[in-house]
Amino acid sequence: MKIRLYSRTADSGGGLLKDNLASLDDYIQQKLDQSAFQSSFNELSLTIFCPSKYVDSAFKRMEDIFNEHYATLPYCRVNRRFKSIAISLKAPEFSTYFQTDDQKQNSGKFSDQTEFKDLSEVDLAKTLIDKYSEAIQFIKTKIKKEDIFDFEIIESVLSGIKEKISSQFLNEITNITKTDNHNRAIAFSKSNRRERLHNNTEADTLIRDIRLYFAYKLPPSLLYLNRFANLVLRLLNNKEFKCPGYHHLYISIADTREEALKKAIIVEDWYTFGVAVLAEDTLVKASHDKQQKLILQAIEEGLLDIATLDKLNKSKIQEAIKEAAEIGVLTEIPFKVKENKRFAFAISTKTVLGLNEEEIFFTILDKESGLIVKWKFGQENIFLIGGWFGTLNVTNKKITIKPRAYMDMVLKDRPKIIEIDVLKELNDSTKLVLANNKSSNGT
Repeated sequence: MKIRLYSRTADSGGGLLKDNLASLDDYIQQKLDQSAFQSSFNELSLTIFCPSKYVDSAFKRMEDIFNEHYATLPYCRVNRRFKSIAISLKAPEFSTYFQTDDQKQNSGKFSDQTEFKDLSEVDLAKTLIDKYSEAIQFIKTKIKKEDIFDFEIIESVLSGIKEKISSQFLNEITNITKTDNHNRAIAFSKSNRRERLHNNTEADTLIRDIRLYFAYKLPPSLLYLNRFANLVLRLLNNKEFKCPGYHHLYISIADTREEALKKAIIVEDWYTFGVAVLAEDTLVKASHDKQQKLILQAIEEGLLDIATLDKLNKSKIQEAIKEAAEIGVLTEIPFKVKENKRFAFAISTKTVLGLNEEEIFFTILDKESGLIVKWKFGQENIFLIGGWFGTLNVTNKKITIKPRAYMDMVLKDRPKIIEIDVLKELNDSTKLVLANNKSSNGT
């Protein structure tokens, strides 16, 4: 049975443990595999929910949603069809564990929930074993007669590990696991890259997505730099840049090439990875203009890496990068467009430098008259926009914008469905008129 450990906080989800706790679940898995443990289930996933001690105001709405779900825990789902067990537990002991140094240093700018206390790494490791034990007790209430689950053996494994826990023990298993995982990941990535160099597959697929994966965590104020990936994607599509079968291009960016290779693991045929080197310290300390150049250089390096391996059109990549540099990431960029025979409606966004936000603009075009009106709808967190403006519908009377299903709780006091009266907006004298062909023709 495979054990999978996840964590969730108000501003992140699915993250793994870090530092000397990162290898503890692997060690538990190893000892369980070496025991005589038997189970009719193939997977046990444990998710620990950790209330944040310091919460950035940009994530306040997400914190409210987190707290609502947190109040419903514990939770257990036994899925016999897929032979899996999922457990979610409260873990306030980890309230500061997932916080960044920047958050802790600026704690005066964040809400401080003093009922949570900092624990040492050793105490947290023992706490984690206790969480596994709590999960096992929870499973006991859900198991049926026909299920197989050796409670005695898994409880013995957990108690044996807890007795060993010390700073030295955590250091030892971390060093062993890090070395093994590092070597395996790099070997796998290099093997895949050698195979690609010898393949000769026709480039026949237009790309749908370019994403940047950093080995380090970008500060919220730099997340807008990811917009370069969308800009380059659009420019490459304009040039009909194609790939052999896959349509998602991922770029692994790290301090060193080996670290980037370690993250560039390909397990499906619909995406691929390229690697690029960009030191975290260099990026974070650079000026805004330099940061934009560095990110664009990393995108170029990653895409050219893919092109070298799979024999793609490098000149189109270089042209797109040059054009992206000229356009810039702070310009207004089209986000979504929808039209019918009479009207066209567009949503565009523009990054607010220094904030994790974007200005949102709406534009309506009357194809018969040539009248174009535009107005600023508002300014929002970057993460909200994609989900809020999920689908567009345009008729001759109104434009309807609906959010994606998962956004209901996130939006809260914001309008979930936005309806725009087309004629009313076209005749609104406060709106910015970009063109009016009838007026210019004297009609």
